[in-house]
Amino acid sequence: MGHRVARQPSDGQREQEARRWGIPLIAGNGSWQLEHPERAWDLPTLASALQLGEEEIGIWPLCDSSNTRLLAESHLRLGLAEAQWSGHGQRGRHWHSSFGKHLYCSLVVEISAAYAQVLPVVAGLGVYQVLREQIPALWLKWPNDLWIGQRKVAGLLLEGRHGAEGQRWVLGLGLNVLADPDLLPMAISLCEAGCRMTRLELLLAIIQQWRVDFAQLERSGFAAFRQRWREADRLRGKQVEFALGGERKTCQVLDIQDDGRLCIDDGIQQRIVHAGEIRLHP
Repeated sequence: MGHRVARQPSDGQREQEARRWGIPLIAGNGSWQLEHPERAWDLPTLASALQLGEEEIGIWPLCDSSNTRLLAESHLRLGLAEAQWSGHGQRGRHWHSSFGKHLYCSLVVEISAAYAQVLPVVAGLGVYQVLREQIPALWLKWPNDLWIGQRKVAGLLLEGRHGAEGQRWVLGLGLNVLADPDLLPMAISLCEAGCRMTRLELLLAIIQQWRVDFAQLERSGFAAFRQRWREADRLRGKQVEFALGGERKTCQVLDIQDDGRLCIDDGIQQRIVHAGEIRLHP
C-alpha cells in the first residue's frame, strides 16, 4: 500500500498561523525572525537598574500568566512576559495579549497580610503618580483599574500562595503601551493618549514608585495615600452600577475605607464592599 505524504505548510501559512497565536514571525532568506514592536527585554540591563540578581528575573516570550509563573517559581522576584495566553483578571477572568506591545509584569511583594486588601489600590496610585503629568485624563477606578477618560488602559491583580516559606504575594500589572488594533473598543493604549515612554522606562519608574509607596504603606497605612486617592478618583459622589455576583444595583459611591473597601449607598442603606465591579453610567 502506498503512503500519503503530508503536505508541508508554506511559509505564508506558517506565518499566518503564528500571527493567529499572537507571535509575529516573519519569513525571509530561508530563516524566521521574530518581529519585536519594541526592543526586547535585556536581562543584564534590568538586573542592574532594579538591583536584582539576574537569576531573580524571569523573561518569557510567551506564557500562560506571569503571575502564575512567579507564584510557582520561588527563586524569582520579577517576571516579564512578551505575551500571555491566559492572563488573570478580576473574578477569575482570563484574557490573552498581543506580542511585545505592552507591559506585562509580576513582582513579588513583601507586605503584611493586614495590607493585602488595600495594596492593589496603592499599586494603582503608584502607576497614576508616574503618568499623571503626561496624561491629565488618567484616573483610578476602584479597586485596581486605570482608565483614560472612558477607556481602560491598565489593570492590576494581587495573588497569594501559602508555601513552606510562608505567604508569597505576587502583584501583576498589565499596561497597554503601544497602538494595537487587537485591543477591545473599551481599551486604550498610552501611545494613543500621547505618552511616548518605552516599556523599559515605564517598568523602572513604576517599580521605583512601588518600592517607595509600599514601604510608606507599612509605616503609615492608607492614610498616607488618601489625598492622592482623592485626586485619582473620579467616581466619588456619582451614581454607578455596582455588580457583585448576580446582583446589580444603581448606587452612589461614597468613599474608600482605610482597608481598601468601598463605601456605597444603594438608596436603602450604606454598604461597605470588598469586591465587585463598577460600571459607569453613560
